Amino acid sequence: AHHPSHVSCCGLVALSGPGMAWTVPEAIRATRGLVRDAVSAAKWTAEVPAAASALRGVHLVFFNGAFSPPTCAHAHIAATVCRESDASALWLDPEPARPGKERWQNETMEARIQMCELLAAEPELAGHTGVGSLRRDLGPELGTSVELFRTLRVLLGGPGRGQLTWALGADVFEGMQHWQEKARACLQPGDTCDNLVLFTRQGWNEERLLRAVEAVGEAPCQVSVVPMPQHLLAVSSGQARQAIVREFSDPKPNLGALDMLPPSVARFCLSRPDVCRIYAQQVARL
Repeated sequence: AHHPSHVSCCGLVALSGPGMAWTVPEAIRATRGLVRDAVSAAKWTAEVPAAASALRGVHLVFFNGAFSPPTCAHAHIAATVCRESDASALWLDPEPARPGKERWQNETMEARIQMCELLAAEPELAGHTGVGSLRRDLGPELGTSVELFRTLRVLLGGPGRGQLTWALGADVFEGMQHWQEKARACLQPGDTCDNLVLFTRQGWNEERLLRAVEAVGEAPCQVSVVPMPQHLLAVSSGQARQAIVREFSDPKPNLGALDMLPPSVARFCLSRPDVCRIYAQQVARL
């Protein structure tokens, strides 16, 4: 099939030829740098209707995180949420820089997008998982506001179209008690999120989870929990960074020592001295 090099006035690099349907991963990738709010999302859908049709009306799971690097725990969460929520599309979105972490997060942003692409290619996720940069593209103010989810709703076809599920850590959810009004605005079925899926880490039990739900207040959307298997409870990106730095400094790196990472992500990290150097700086700060 013929694949043209460009399509539309967006300057988009085409991934599908004329008359060919766009896949979910292609459509999500094509939003990077072009969708910055709900208005630009509507413009994007009008200018690239073939790409927009891949997302219109689907059940989309939005899973954002630092992914520095994405671990086997992230892979488990992504696969479980898609399987149990009956979602047809998953959007991985690496977090932009946060205050105090500007240099590390900014320097690794493109590498983290590439690592998430590798995660998206894992057998359980391939075909329906894409990597976007919506939080970064909306900026520090809009990216942490209700506009994030209203923008995603535009991509789904507008209010009430499709379904939007937000996957987030229970610790992030617990912190919502400090911004209850904004939290509730983000959890409005049909307008923002229809479903909320929480995943827990070591140190969480049912009692703490119930306290967090009570502290945030009654969420209008459906809330469910993804239990982590015992062998993944203690897995963290911080632990992975320490292991990467240790193996990178060894003349004979042992991939088996990086078993908390999908093998493709482990190989990528060890092949990138720039990423290992930044991780070494982060580990030294611990």
